[in-house]
Amino acid sequence: MKRKLFLTIAILVIAAIVAVGCSSGASNGSQSETNGGGAEKVLIVRASGDPMSFNPDTLPDDNAYPIVQNIFNRLVKLDASKQIVPDLATDWDVSEDGLAITFKLREDAHWHDGEPVTSEDVKYTFDQIKANEAYYMSSRLQIVESIETPDEYTVVFNMTAPDVSFIADLGWYATFILPEHVFNNGQAWEDNPAAMDPIGSGPFKLSEFKQGESVTIVANPDYHEGAPKLDKVIFSIIPDDATAVQALTNGDIDVLENVPAANADELLANKNIRMKLNEYPSPMRIILNLNNEAVQDVNVRKAIATAINKEEISEKIYNGVQKPEYSMYPSLIEWASNTEETSPHFNIEEAEKILEAAGYEKDADGYYVRGLTIDVFEGSGYPDAAKLMAASLAEAGIELTVQVHEFNAWFAKVGEQRDFILELQGGFMGPDPAALQKRFGTGVGSNYGEYSNAEFDSLLAEAAATGDQEKRAELYKKAQAIVAEELPYIPIVAFASYDANNAKYINLPIDGTGKWGWAEYTFTDIAE
Repeated sequence: MKRKLFLTIAILVIAAIVAVGCSSGASNGSQSETNGGGAEKVLIVRASGDPMSFNPDTLPDDNAYPIVQNIFNRLVKLDASKQIVPDLATDWDVSEDGLAITFKLREDAHWHDGEPVTSEDVKYTFDQIKANEAYYMSSRLQIVESIETPDEYTVVFNMTAPDVSFIADLGWYATFILPEHVFNNGQAWEDNPAAMDPIGSGPFKLSEFKQGESVTIVANPDYHEGAPKLDKVIFSIIPDDATAVQALTNGDIDVLENVPAANADELLANKNIRMKLNEYPSPMRIILNLNNEAVQDVNVRKAIATAINKEEISEKIYNGVQKPEYSMYPSLIEWASNTEETSPHFNIEEAEKILEAAGYEKDADGYYVRGLTIDVFEGSGYPDAAKLMAASLAEAGIELTVQVHEFNAWFAKVGEQRDFILELQGGFMGPDPAALQKRFGTGVGSNYGEYSNAEFDSLLAEAAATGDQEKRAELYKKAQAIVAEELPYIPIVAFASYDANNAKYINLPIDGTGKWGWAEYTFTDIAE
């Protein structure tokens, strides 16, 4: 059965990062003369921090994502609505039994060094990811039994079991196609010079990286979809949200995603800035480290969840733009979200009763539970939200200390070392509910709290194997009921924010539904 699948999908370090420079690099947004004599078209995009690497497949690097999205290609990619659109693959077929997925590739794609992109590059990329369990998508690729290349532009994934969400996964993190002739040299990917001086097949090439300052990419005139309209995109590294807002207002940057809610009204009133509300299933959530004795008692987890005032966080931190989230899978995805069996609502007295019924007693300072910490990264209102959590937990006799980190340090501590008790994160969980398995399935790399429940895993596997949406919804809601009871994580608020840009630019990523990829600037231009 031929099925062209535009599926909705389930959407966190390398030591010393050094500057990478090329002769074509420039590090500011001022206009200059191009070779053709016209004014150079430059777009300046706010970046929150340094990329950890320019190899896009070893780990899920939020800071690198918008950069590598423009340097590399995937088989398929996400558009502005977070649905799948073609990239290197022009079409794909799924066999009747769901055990073979065949991709047809573009025949005009080339690497930045001029070599053609072929099916062998695709096979090499995914074989290497699958073989290296430290790579982000490795665990997911275990469902692939083998990859065949019948010809230079055909790739067949032979599956161990049918999974309707797999194609969508290929448009998510860490699935960019890499050049075999560059990486297959006996070195680990992390040690290959191309990890910091990349050769991709995308619309832009890396020009310059100034650590802590900027990353500059320049147009690839030979790109298979046509040369980009822009000559250059500069990612200006501005960790502080308030500074980024001021930079946008001053015209020092042109694009600011995730406008802080407190600044939305002033920017909406600015005629030089275009604002567009962006809502998608990436809820803020607490992850509890189930290997840590302090939170292994489900009663402690239930008390914590019951003592968090989500409405207060929504109003005080996000001006009500990000709504309280109680469902264990984002309520934005209505067909799959269980809105009946959810995380607890705020009730200090109930939280105390839970602890007392479990045998906990207050100490001389009025605490039932002490010594808990929550690790939080800078920005997006997360530190302030964590402080509100700590305050309401204290009312319930639960001591919580907030530890704030720069993002890469947070990732190293939480994502790599798993050195935390509680941690606060966001991260894409849709639109396909198969994301539940990617976040909380047994042994999955992004399951930071190392939750494991055989029935939960079984329900998710059964749901992924059927194309019947009604049946899938039933199975996913049963799985959510399990985690609502065990609370390995606690949803806090849903994600919604404005994306802002200088009004003179057109065809930005936010405008690309059905046409181009999220964070892709191939078609961005200055309005005539």
